[in-house]
Amino acid sequence: MKAHNVILGLAAGCLMAACNGGNQQKYNIGQPAQLENALDSLSWTYGVNFANTLNMGIFDTLDRATVVQAICHTLEGKQQPMSEEEMMDAMQYLMFLQNAEQMQQAKQMSVSVDAQQKEYLENLKRTNPNVKEHPKGFCYEVLREGHGPKAKFAQRICFDYRSKLMLTGEPYDQSYGQRDSIIHVVGNPMFPGLIEGFQLMNEGSLYRFYFPYQLAFGERGSGSIPGYTPFIYEVELHQLLEH
Repeated sequence: MKAHNVILGLAAGCLMAACNGGNQQKYNIGQPAQLENALDSLSWTYGVNFANTLNMGIFDTLDRATVVQAICHTLEGKQQPMSEEEMMDAMQYLMFLQNAEQMQQAKQMSVSVDAQQKEYLENLKRTNPNVKEHPKGFCYEVLREGHGPKAKFAQRICFDYRSKLMLTGEPYDQSYGQRDSIIHVVGNPMFPGLIEGFQLMNEGSLYRFYFPYQLAFGERGSGSIPGYTPFIYEVELHQLLEH
């Protein structure tokens, strides 16, 4: 895509966002169009998507009067005051600003969740004498101790589990009643907390684990699981299996 086409697309989105009154300058574009056919609906949706995308934060710093001027200038086919290389440099700077903003948001999220899960685990250890702390940084309690051999890394196992969000107590997922007992190899693949947790368990054990997000799905999350989500897992280890 040509650089000026990229800029035009972004500018169109900023114009839509400006019409929402986010700036001191207002742009009167009249009443909403009559959406009489599929093309009208698609056109309106396209504009809304532009506005929603560009209204997410970083674009609030743009000078929208200049944006509108650039739109008109480009649509009239006038010569651009910037070269394509200069516009690409501007786009790279925009990406830098976006990345910096995302990093700041992630830092704020991590600080907040770190404090919450630390408070949760400290309160848990204080009020529940059965809770133990693992050197790796998670907590656990033995609900039923098994009498079989202990699971090892790369061990093929059969187990069931249920999980919930640590900070809200909201149930998340379980194998009980949803599917057959799970047959899996410890660590292949498996998030760090469970890898360590299974190696504490004897065959026939039932444990409850309290995993901070760093030992669960991390900062990025997984699938429908958002990043920075600490979990509670209740795991029943039925059997160690031969490879």
